[in-house]
Amino acid sequence: MKPKKTVYYTDALTDDFAGTKIVRKPLPESFKYAHKDIFSRFFSWFLYWVIALPILYFPVKWIFGIKVKGKKNLRMIRRKGCFFYTNHTQIVDAMLIQLYVSGPRRTYIVADQDATSIPGIRYLVQLLGCIPVPETPKQHADFVECLKYRVRQHRGISIFPEAHIWPYCTHIRPFGDGSFVYPAELGCPVVPVCTTYRRHRLFKKRAPKMTVHVGRPIYPDKDLSVPQRKKMLRDRVYDFMVDMACEDENVEYIRYVKKPKEDVPTNVEK
Repeated sequence: MKPKKTVYYTDALTDDFAGTKIVRKPLPESFKYAHKDIFSRFFSWFLYWVIALPILYFPVKWIFGIKVKGKKNLRMIRRKGCFFYTNHTQIVDAMLIQLYVSGPRRTYIVADQDATSIPGIRYLVQLLGCIPVPETPKQHADFVECLKYRVRQHRGISIFPEAHIWPYCTHIRPFGDGSFVYPAELGCPVVPVCTTYRRHRLFKKRAPKMTVHVGRPIYPDKDLSVPQRKKMLRDRVYDFMVDMACEDENVEYIRYVKKPKEDVPTNVEK
């Protein structure tokens, strides 16, 4: 399949091609990460299971042609809290785990503060499962406590280690092990997930369909130190993603090319 277009990037770690143009608003220092009152818990349950998932399930599946492989790997951790790590190639990625992978386990999403910056829906987005990334020390402490609370509830937590959206990207971008500290410390299983793209059979020039690959759960080795554990988890997840991305089925719709460095003039006077 010939790529539809070529996109040039400068830095694989920081460039973002989501195109949402959301004006980011910092969280208040006293931001409440987990709403535990009865009203919020019921409204969150109702919004998630009765409204959002039933309404979105079939339209998203039809538009993106979503196929899931390996979901049976989750049977062994059915009643445990876990962390899902996946590549980030669509705005709908946040919903993929919730809609097609983690059920019947409810899953929350660690997201950039852009998700909670849209006027009037911060509380709504949070009830749907968004856990915004903290900035201040107090927010970080509340953030970690929220993750621990969700793990105790045997929930799933979805994290995108690549951080930024590159639509239809077919290679795995580099990422560090910082976000793996949470399962490393909590002793929770990590589930590697990778989205690839397959050719549209009927309309070959249309955008390819999505295949979501779910790997076997990976447990942190308690005989290792926390830094060693998180590195081990990161490497195992990264290797899984690369293996899936290298499959022949993964077709390139948008080609990402690193911008060449500007030529340094050689006639500059010293």
